[in-house]
Amino acid sequence: MAKETTQDIAIREAKILNKEAKITESYFAGLMWSNPFDNYAVYGDTISQDEFVHSIWGFYFDLGRRMYEDGIKSFDDISVVTKVKEYGLDDEFESHGGFEPIDDAVSIVKEHSDNIEAYYEKIKKTYTMKQLYLLFGDKVFVNKDKYDWKRMNRDQLAMFWNDKLNQISLSNVNRYEAENLYIDGDEFIKKLEEDSSDMLPYYKSTLLNSISTGVPRGHVTMIGGFGGTGKSSITAEKYVMSCIANQEKMIVVLNEEDAQAFRQKIVLSILWNEFGGEYIDRKRMVNGKLKEEDKLKIKKAFAKLNELINGNESLIKVIFMEKYVISDLEKIVRFWANRGYHNLLIDTHKVSDESKHDKRWETFVEDMKTIYRMTRKNAGGMNLRTVVTFQLADGAIRNRYLDYEAIGEGKASKNEASIMYMFRTAWSDEYEGEKNELECYKLVKNKKTGEWDKKAFKLQKGKTYYLWFTPKNRFGHTNDNGQAVMVIEPMFHVNHFKEIGWCQVANDKSRRAA
Repeated sequence: MAKETTQDIAIREAKILNKEAKITESYFAGLMWSNPFDNYAVYGDTISQDEFVHSIWGFYFDLGRRMYEDGIKSFDDISVVTKVKEYGLDDEFESHGGFEPIDDAVSIVKEHSDNIEAYYEKIKKTYTMKQLYLLFGDKVFVNKDKYDWKRMNRDQLAMFWNDKLNQISLSNVNRYEAENLYIDGDEFIKKLEEDSSDMLPYYKSTLLNSISTGVPRGHVTMIGGFGGTGKSSITAEKYVMSCIANQEKMIVVLNEEDAQAFRQKIVLSILWNEFGGEYIDRKRMVNGKLKEEDKLKIKKAFAKLNELINGNESLIKVIFMEKYVISDLEKIVRFWANRGYHNLLIDTHKVSDESKHDKRWETFVEDMKTIYRMTRKNAGGMNLRTVVTFQLADGAIRNRYLDYEAIGEGKASKNEASIMYMFRTAWSDEYEGEKNELECYKLVKNKKTGEWDKKAFKLQKGKTYYLWFTPKNRFGHTNDNGQAVMVIEPMFHVNHFKEIGWCQVANDKSRRAA
């Protein structure tokens, strides 16, 4: 017996799909006619007649849509006949069998309205397969490796073949999703638990995690700081080390330093956090004048790194973009996201080197919109955990209280972020004994009551502190509605950012640096 060819498989599967489509489309059209007032309101504008494989059911669907738009709420015989004549569709209506086919469909499915979404998705998937077949031929029906078209939904199919073609830009497809506000209580709880499980906690960061519970998937987190204050170093420890510790695939996109410079930060973080406070003189790493004991520590750090990633050397990909062009960035991210890399760090986001706008801020905002579209979990997005670092405006260095005014290029970019953090160095007059001395506190658990008590402390002279602001937070409070400002002690020599406690900074725009 001759081996079945790709064409044979495609013909066989297409026949099966065509047969199933006939049933699905009749059921869907029947449900639309059985309750036109509700169903056409939901699906009337989201599917078209040419998406039906069988013209008869596309005809009945479109006829029903036109009657619904004309205000017909119930498709009785008289109303239908009147409208068919008005539309000049008498011959086509009779050629399809008149009332009989649609009446039969309505009688079969009118008690099963809950299935309409499933029928809708099957029609959409069948149409997707039809279009893919026109583009790629028989191979779309042949399962191979991880590709199984029967198990994949229409979005997964489009993403798979988009990756092959690398031409179709899903981010330009405008979609929306409608859900009932009411759902079953158990389903609501399940969704909460699923969303919580998608949170990636920041690495060994109790206080930072208490603000947002971690890095959310499907959302953009923006972290702003002034030039040279360590945005890369902070994200290396808090975010990249978390992906390493949790064995989460990640791509790190750099445009200011290369992979080797970034590795230095990770080595220092591993030595300090995983080996009880070991460290190497960072200057010797930079100038290459390592001692033998330094080399041993570095080897130990990489052995630990290999252990943490469970031997998966490709777990974290570091990509250096010599030219930061947003269209190139999107291609890179989509390529790796299609291979399971769902954590993204962009360090640093800035105005694209190939701006299409006259004003720099317009480019910054539009590029952030692109990053959001890539990140979101629906409407063509890739459901990423995205952290973006950016530089605060130079003029904001005089601002005691950091909020949206401190954004340098394009304040409207804040709309694309679900969480926004900003940090600055503590000012000299905020230290102990100075005129604007900060009242800081730690939360210490009371052994007797079990409650958390506030233990006051002051910023000590001779030390450097960062104040970590939260201007936006869809997963908790912001500074404007109760979230305290976090106090961090940066330890650059070991790439560690020690969380000290909390403080309140007055939101007084008149209190700026002289």
